[in-house]
Amino acid sequence: MVETAILSELQIRRRELENELASLSTKELAIKGDLQKLEEEIIAELEETIKEKKLTLNGLESQKSDLEKKLRELQDNRANAQTPEESFARDETVELALQDPAE
Repeated sequence: MVETAILSELQIRRRELENELASLSTKELAIKGDLQKLEEEIIAELEETIKEKKLTLNGLESQKSDLEKKLRELQDNRANAQTPEESFARDETVELALQDPAE
């Protein structure tokens, strides 16, 4: 009779441990699923942030290009706006500045 009681207690303890193991395994799978979902959410957030950053950079590059174009146009307009007399006077000033002071 004592052996039967011990055997019965051991079987109960084995079932408890098996149930605990099954519970832990289920919890492990749930946590792995949560980890995967979190990783996917982080990736999605990073991709969205990168997308927004690229749009911002494209806008800034476009603005830069527009401003460089405008600057070139202004410089071209200024160079073209000088009359031949202004150009000649500027050239004479440069020549005088380059001449030897002893002359």
